[in-house]
Amino acid sequence: MANSRRVLAMVAAAAAAAEVTAVLAAGPASATQHGAFDVGGAIEVDYNNLGGPDVLGDPITPESPAANGGRFQKFTNNASIYWTPATGATEVGGRIRDKWASTNYENGPLGYPVTDEQGTPNGEGRYNHFQNGSIYWSLGTDAHVVSGPIRDKWAQMGWEGGILGFPVTDAAKAGSDGLYQIFDGGTVYWSPKTGAHTVWGAIKQNWQSYGDVNGRYGFPTSDEYDYKDGKAQDFQGGKLTWQP
Repeated sequence: MANSRRVLAMVAAAAAAAEVTAVLAAGPASATQHGAFDVGGAIEVDYNNLGGPDVLGDPITPESPAANGGRFQKFTNNASIYWTPATGATEVGGRIRDKWASTNYENGPLGYPVTDEQGTPNGEGRYNHFQNGSIYWSLGTDAHVVSGPIRDKWAQMGWEGGILGFPVTDAAKAGSDGLYQIFDGGTVYWSPKTGAHTVWGAIKQNWQSYGDVNGRYGFPTSDEYDYKDGKAQDFQGGKLTWQP
């Protein structure tokens, strides 16, 4: 299922929230001092589950208020743990945290993280899911935001394990009202009228020679499909084909 990873992430977040609820229901949790600051409550639960100071380092700030009733604490190894009643306590670190920071943390379009940082199933990258999207990182592509219909199409195509691979850019404007995002193996284009579709290979090169979304063919209206022993793809302005 295309959105199975999102479902699993939400299940994990619900489990984390339940664990936090259990901690809070038992009364104020005792805090443990690490270096100059204490780590306590739900943040301490996640901190310990992830390996504590051996992985995240010692805290470099006290637990502090975050947007919309949340809490957060920063740690030595470029990592933070954020908590809200809805998401539980989740960790964001490294280049993913840096990217999230560039979007204005929890106050930006992504909102709060809903998972800890995790390794991708193919073992080649890392990711965090957020309330309104995801950030994926790999050594060759760095960290990029994927969200909305483009993320849904990427998920349908198998995430980073599919033909598209990892994102290599963030989404950018296409035409007057669309978006596009480049991945290792192709590009996803979206507009309100056409939805999200993937373009790659020889058909993409041919389409680009006509000016891509700003040319005679406009946005794609289908994905690539088998056609007369080759491939074809439909666009607003017609069909482009490829023969081996």
